[in-house]
Amino acid sequence: MDTTRDPQRRQLFARVVKTIQAAIGGTLGVVLGGAIVSPSFGRREERWLPGPSLSGLAENAPTQIALRVVREDGYSQIIERRVVFLVKTGDAAVTALDPTCTHLGCRVSWDVEARELRCPCHGGVYDHLGQVKSGPPPAPLPRLSTKIDDDR
Repeated sequence: MDTTRDPQRRQLFARVVKTIQAAIGGTLGVVLGGAIVSPSFGRREERWLPGPSLSGLAENAPTQIALRVVREDGYSQIIERRVVFLVKTGDAAVTALDPTCTHLGCRVSWDVEARELRCPCHGGVYDHLGQVKSGPPPAPLPRLSTKIDDDR
């Protein structure tokens, strides 16, 4: 056996293994980097869900409405129902509130007589605009973006 060629042979195999590892690392870097960075370059469609007419909303009192949200999931469409509170705060101003309590995620409801939003689980109380009045909730109800188009 020729011992002078053995170190060169080992160096060749080491280079081949390092080249394969570099190719695998580069491929993973491109795939994972693309998955992380690509959402920031994608165009986001602005979708607004239609609500009731402004004339049908009571002034300074939350009105519970159910919205139909259609989303794509692979090859199928999934239709979800989302409940929100709409509060008319002026002639052309509406505040949309997510009815999920910020304490533990229960759904709040509007108490007409007391004029407050109440959480049935742990006694959280919010005013008509979702600000915490009493109880354990750590933050006000989340507000959702609204847009008024004509009377809707």
